[in-house]
Amino acid sequence: MEYSVLERKTAIQAAEEDMRIPVCYQELGVNVLKNNIKIKHIELSAVRVVGTEAFYNCTALRYAELPRVGMIRKNAFGNCSNLREIKLPKTLRELGKGVFSGCKRLECALFDPLGSCRVLPAMTFANCRALKDVTLPEMLWTIGEQAFYKCESLESIEFPKRLHRIEDQAFYQCGFKAIHFPEHLEYIGESAFLKCKKLEYVFIPPSVQKIGKWAFHGCNNLKVLEIRHDPREIGEWLTNKNCIIRCPRGSKMESYAARYGVQVEYTGND
Repeated sequence: MEYSVLERKTAIQAAEEDMRIPVCYQELGVNVLKNNIKIKHIELSAVRVVGTEAFYNCTALRYAELPRVGMIRKNAFGNCSNLREIKLPKTLRELGKGVFSGCKRLECALFDPLGSCRVLPAMTFANCRALKDVTLPEMLWTIGEQAFYKCESLESIEFPKRLHRIEDQAFYQCGFKAIHFPEHLEYIGESAFLKCKKLEYVFIPPSVQKIGKWAFHGCNNLKVLEIRHDPREIGEWLTNKNCIIRCPRGSKMESYAARYGVQVEYTGND
């Protein structure tokens, strides 16, 4: 069977509340259904590539079926303000920037754990304020800048074991109460957890070698930041002054805490 690209003119003519893309289309073009206010459900049974801003601002869209998709490009579902749940299949290997940004009623985003997506790009779920249930693929290596920016309802997340990098402002103003990072994590970016106001406890594993400035600043309820090793690079003002840094006696972290007027609690038998 020969596959082709579904372009905007053809798609608009066929648009309806419950819409199924014919199997002859393997790719959706740029802006293919952008700003459509009719579609409530879309089934992409054979589609492999969803184009840039394909469903941007489709404010009535509540559910999308993507059983075979391999690539979703920039802002494809941005500002779909009634989208409630998204399931991303094992075939998914690449996402563009801001794919689901501004989906303010999105509550559930489930990646197939066995999927091959290695990077969650910048602003993937930015301003998804209702998001509370997330499953990430086991192969994920990087969580990009502002990926979960202002996801205020997100109170917990299971980080993939292979995760190495959390970029700047990735979880700015999220709803976490406690954080345990995976043992292979190496980098926590600037302001990565800034203003997570419910956060009370953080444990940083010895694999982390760089922590950017203000990583946990503005977390007014953070009681303990536990770090039992000395990273190679530590940015300024990791936490507020009312936080306790739990670290070994005589460590670089002890000196760091003294420099910023932060109280110290010693680990182990210290």
